[in-house]
Amino acid sequence: MRWQNAKKDIINFNNLPTKKKPILYIRNLYKKYTFKKRPIINGISFDVFKGQIHAFIGANGAGKTTTIKSIIGAYSQWSGTVLINGIKNTKAHAKKYLGYIPEYTNFPKKITCYKYLFWMARLSGLGCIEAKFKVKQMLDQYNLTKLAYKSIASLSSGQKKQILIIQATIHNPDIIIMDEPTTNLDPKARINFFDLLLKLKKQNKAIFISSHNLSELNQYADSVTILDGGRIIFSGSITKLIKMYQINEYEVKSSDNKKLISILKQQKIKYKVSHNFQILTVNFSNSKKVHAFLQKIKKTKIILTHFVQKTITLDDIYSKLIKFGSSDTM
Repeated sequence: MRWQNAKKDIINFNNLPTKKKPILYIRNLYKKYTFKKRPIINGISFDVFKGQIHAFIGANGAGKTTTIKSIIGAYSQWSGTVLINGIKNTKAHAKKYLGYIPEYTNFPKKITCYKYLFWMARLSGLGCIEAKFKVKQMLDQYNLTKLAYKSIASLSSGQKKQILIIQATIHNPDIIIMDEPTTNLDPKARINFFDLLLKLKKQNKAIFISSHNLSELNQYADSVTILDGGRIIFSGSITKLIKMYQINEYEVKSSDNKKLISILKQQKIKYKVSHNFQILTVNFSNSKKVHAFLQKIKKTKIILTHFVQKTITLDDIYSKLIKFGSSDTM
């Protein structure tokens, strides 16, 4: 294995074969632990673009956290190419484009919110005067000024998460990477958290978020990368993914369900009847079958009072696609 050489010059980002230049560009990322038989991430490639919330999903052990730690520089031994705004992530100046929120954070017990943010701003490259100004400005922006001189360890989970967002964005990065950021947040805090992410998205930031809460990601994410056993099984827009797996299944209710069933049998269309006989679940094999069925209904006295296509969710697709889960269970 030849490990990535941090001394090489950066790749010419202008020559990358993509129509729109990604803020995060990953090609053939490979990482193996010496104590494991198989690589935890096995040659994965994907892109993340500005102005999008990009979901990063997979089972425990699929390689999500390992990928994130390789991107942010927490791991040094891996092979492949990781570019942040066209710069190799091993270069110090690539970090100015990157913000990071870990899954777990142990804050010093006695440090105040202001001091914590001030020193994090300084570590992010801001000068002393600029750091003081930015901390005050962002605490005010997030309505946390009253908490400035309180111990950060005493805050609620939601308030701590807001502090982490300030810490991750105080140097105005282009991409913010988040590992399970809504862990331990109550429903209201989750809504507030995603409201903040949407505001960052409007500022043309890229949000790269790893989470097991697929219903939230289904609602907020624009694109997704799905890992299974250390390999990517899909990466692209969620709209495209849903179109690929959308089924022609409809919930149907009519003024005369008995006659409706008779028509379905004539046209050899599969259906299921609910326990109370009120709604039928009808499975059309294709869109032509839907059109033919509706044309037949027009010629009868039957009135369709409910005819809604069942939507497929990210949860549904995930359960269909995941075969291995962890790379250890392949």
